Amino acid sequence: MTAFSPRRSTRVTLAVGAASLGLLALTACEKPSPNAHFTLGSETASPEAESDCYGHGDLLSAERAERCLNDEADDAPSFSVRSGDTLRVGVDPEVAETGWLLFVNGQLYGGEPFTGTYRSFSAEQLYEVAYNTSSVPGELPPTERLRISVAKVGDDYDSDKIYGSADQESFQQELFSSLEGVWHARLEPAEA
Repeated sequence: MTAFSPRRSTRVTLAVGAASLGLLALTACEKPSPNAHFTLGSETASPEAESDCYGHGDLLSAERAERCLNDEADDAPSFSVRSGDTLRVGVDPEVAETGWLLFVNGQLYGGEPFTGTYRSFSAEQLYEVAYNTSSVPGELPPTERLRISVAKVGDDYDSDKIYGSADQESFQQELFSSLEGVWHARLEPAEA
C-alpha cells in the first residue's frame, strides 16, 4: 500500500490543473480561417480573414459582408504594381470548393464564382474594373491605389437569383448575404 505523500498529491493536482487549463485554452481559441494568397512578381502574402470577416461555415450577414468588403484594409499586404504586371490570386481548397469572387475597390469582377484554387489578373484588367474605363495601353493611373478582395461564397450562391434582382439594393442584399469570408490585398502604382 502506498503511503499518502503531500508532495505527490500536489504534483497530481498541478498536472490535472495544467491539463484542464490546456483544454480550456484550446476550446477558447478560434479556429483560423483558410487563407487567400496574393503574388506579384516574387512577392507573396497569405493573409487570414479578419475575425469578424469569416463565418467559419456560416454566411456573413449582408451588412457585415458589405462592411468587410468596403474596409480600407490598411493592414492588408501591399504590392507595388507596374503596367504589364500580373497579380496571381490563390485560395485554399476549402475556399475553392464552394467558389470565390474577386472585388476591386468594392466592384465585382465577373459574376460567376471561380472554383479553382488559382487565377491570374493583369494590372490593367484590375484598374479597368475599378474605374470602369479602358486604360491606355502601357499606363496605369499614376496615384490610384486598388483594394483587391477575395470573397468566399456559400453553398447556396445563386447567380440567377442575384442577377434577377429588381434593383441595385436587392442585388447587393442578395450578393452580400451569400458570402462567407473576405480577404484583402492592396496594389499601389510603383514610383517611376
